[in-house]
Amino acid sequence: MSILKTIAVACALTPLAHAGKNSIARRQNVNTTCTDIHYFEARGTTLSYPGSLITVIDPLMRAFPNSNYEDIVYPATDERGSDSYFEGVQNGAKQINSYAEACPESQIVLMGYSQGALVLGDILAGGGDNSILGNLTQPLVKSCGAGKQISAILLYGNPRHMPNQTYNVGNVSAADATGKYPRTAAQLTNLNKYADRIHDFCNFHDGVCDARGSDLSAHLAYSADYDAEAVAWLQSKL
Repeated sequence: MSILKTIAVACALTPLAHAGKNSIARRQNVNTTCTDIHYFEARGTTLSYPGSLITVIDPLMRAFPNSNYEDIVYPATDERGSDSYFEGVQNGAKQINSYAEACPESQIVLMGYSQGALVLGDILAGGGDNSILGNLTQPLVKSCGAGKQISAILLYGNPRHMPNQTYNVGNVSAADATGKYPRTAAQLTNLNKYADRIHDFCNFHDGVCDARGSDLSAHLAYSADYDAEAVAWLQSKL
């Protein structure tokens, strides 16, 4: 399994990606047309494009007509037996940095479910730290670079969920749940540079974000439980 290379701390952006047309109805792999607001979605394991968070993106695109969305392009296969996680972090960072460079006036919104939340969080905080996720890596999107354009970060069923964070929401106590891949102190410090822009939803005994449990139904309930709340919060940030 390949391991992400550690990158320098300096704020550096990757080359511009090719632009595409906006469409709410069909998958968009790399829709990089500059708009007021650009949503990135990282779907959960085994989900096909565009993923479950399209139910949050659709009402936002109606509320903000000059906005569009882009899928983080990665396999979304089980991270325990594939390079899916590594590809997601690498591709996602390139996509986010490329869009920010091409569209410096645009607001960026990141949304991830399950493995998608893991991918987006590790792009911002740094990844790795175990036999599944590999060696420790530095953030690939810098808070002093493309991160300045990130207005909101929505996470559902986050495998890196950490207790006692100001942005924890959901029906589990904010002080109790720890995800199946806890963050290091340094990773948490990096992520908390975005603390005022994060909502990290975790359901009680969802074994992905609350490793004490193993309730699959809790992991599958986020859209039904929280989409209305998530849309309202995102609208307040934009």
